[in-house]
Amino acid sequence: MADYTHLTTEIIKELIREYDLGEIVSMAPLDGGQANSSVKINTRTGAFTLSVCDEKNQEDILGLTRVLAHLEAHKFPCTRLVTTRGGSPFIHYDGKPVYVKAFIEGEVCPNLSPKMLVQVGTAMAKLHGLPPVPGMAGHFPYGLQSFDEILDGSHPYVDWLRGKKKFLETAIDPAMKKGFIHGDIFWDNLVFSHGRLTAVLDFEEVCTYYTLFDMGMAAVGCCAQKGSFSMDRVKQLITGYQQISPLTKPEKKQLKIFMEYAAVSASFWRFRQYNLRYFSSEKKDNYRELSLLADQVHAMDEGCFL
Repeated sequence: MADYTHLTTEIIKELIREYDLGEIVSMAPLDGGQANSSVKINTRTGAFTLSVCDEKNQEDILGLTRVLAHLEAHKFPCTRLVTTRGGSPFIHYDGKPVYVKAFIEGEVCPNLSPKMLVQVGTAMAKLHGLPPVPGMAGHFPYGLQSFDEILDGSHPYVDWLRGKKKFLETAIDPAMKKGFIHGDIFWDNLVFSHGRLTAVLDFEEVCTYYTLFDMGMAAVGCCAQKGSFSMDRVKQLITGYQQISPLTKPEKKQLKIFMEYAAVSASFWRFRQYNLRYFSSEKKDNYRELSLLADQVHAMDEGCFL
């Protein structure tokens, strides 16, 4: 949990008064997110998640609430937003947006089974087939266009990122399909119950962007173990995806590029987050795992993907 906001019991009780959730029975902080401070709340009426958005403003959260309503209307498995007594999709605390969602029972699995990976691929293909939400961003929030934010710095990682940016700008085929993407399908954003995928969480990076980028990020977040990609796991992800949306030969050829792009993008986020925005001596080197994954994909033979 990105514990940038300290939520005391008194603060939580005060915030919950805005909602018609009943008396609080228990509460506990939630791990997993890296840009929110969240807590699970059990009340007389059910279980809920309250999140303080440490890195999102009011406009961002308005967009998120529209996305969640859109997904619910299309019966996509995700969390359901709870509105206040007055019908508002969120409130404020300490100048930050706060929203409440129905808590989804299940488990988060660091090591997804082949059957689970197939389900993730299928769900991702269904998401990519949905119509976009009006006003949804047309670029990924920490994609290529963001790298320039740090490229004037002096650090070995910055030199590496500069080279990757130059390569990716040349290698990416701009004709690749774009659609409704999640952008952050890591294992800790997936909930399973008895081996069945019940929800995809955290749509805060949603946008209209390359669908292959979403697949690449899911490979980074679900198919790498002990700092190395498992192509057998990637195959399961793609198998599930192709049950809904078969890949063309050009897409298969570009998948390698987008897996590398996704790993670079995620490493950039971690470097910027824990070295520049919120320095953490414990997390400042976390980007290395992802930069090594990017280099691993770069060195792979194209035949692995075709």
